[in-house]
Amino acid sequence: GKVDFFIRVYGSSMYPKYNSGDIVACKRVESLSFVQWNKTYVLDTTQGALVKRLIKSSIEGNIVCRSENKAYTDFELNIDNDINAIALIVGVIRFE
Repeated sequence: GKVDFFIRVYGSSMYPKYNSGDIVACKRVESLSFVQWNKTYVLDTTQGALVKRLIKSSIEGNIVCRSENKAYTDFELNIDNDINAIALIVGVIRFE
């Protein structure tokens, strides 16, 4: 399928699904109405790029960002104020 860009994963928040140093292949999502809940995305946020599993929030206008690593707690971002762009992760390149 079509891939728009690649980005390297840093940190351990998405371990064991993604390791620090993995390169993920991403496809841009034009509208948050096309988000597939509980899938992993790269978010371009006001604080920088994040790799997180997205969960529907009970707060209108927010999304829940969840790490795979249970040592990290969930947090919420406001769609209009905190997120500049979003991309679905469609593949991974892992180095030994």
